Amino acid sequence: MKRRAVLALPAAWAGLGLGAASSARAQPASLPAVVVWDFDNQSPLPGAGEFLRRALSENLTAELLRVSGLPVVERQRLRDLLAEQKLAASELADADARLRLGRIVGAARMVFGGFFVLGEQVQVHVRVVDTTSSRVLVSDQLTGDLATLMQQVQPLNRRLARALGAADSPGLSYPARAWEAYDQALAMADAGRVDEAISALQALLGQSPNFHPAERQLVALLQKASRR
Repeated sequence: MKRRAVLALPAAWAGLGLGAASSARAQPASLPAVVVWDFDNQSPLPGAGEFLRRALSENLTAELLRVSGLPVVERQRLRDLLAEQKLAASELADADARLRLGRIVGAARMVFGGFFVLGEQVQVHVRVVDTTSSRVLVSDQLTGDLATLMQQVQPLNRRLARALGAADSPGLSYPARAWEAYDQALAMADAGRVDEAISALQALLGQSPNFHPAERQLVALLQKASRR
């Protein structure tokens, strides 16, 4: 795809894509910064529920971006940092390595998560860790149905947001098919296929125009493409 075509982003999308992040960042940062890693797939069957790795972390990130005064380090910044540090994603299996990177980007809190798919059931567990002391500050979990987990996870997201300083909120909810399409686009971006990821996100937004995580990620990838 030629770059001129890649950069053709409707102004409304650009504004919406920045809205969630800018609304949280418009307020003075009064809470410790947080970073959310992709969740670990600990299922016994390889590939079971694989889209949840990125979908769960992005869903939580979208919730945290709504918290006034809470700085959130987004995944594209983490990907860029990996490249700057010349680290492979496989090296981040070590929690200590993740904590070190969290400190580099100025995050005082880090969210680790994992999930376990067994049949049609999924167990999700998360913990919030202090990056300086490695102390676990919060731990939580839920069990839900694989087909509807992305709708069932909202209470868990809200509990984590409150633990990180948020007032209560109604939460965000999008259909599972949108998250699966979003995950495919993120996989393309992670593999360096930025133009394909942009096209996939644009197609997703054509079908689900209110899917804010895709708007935010599209803006980030367009900015990255413009720097090439």
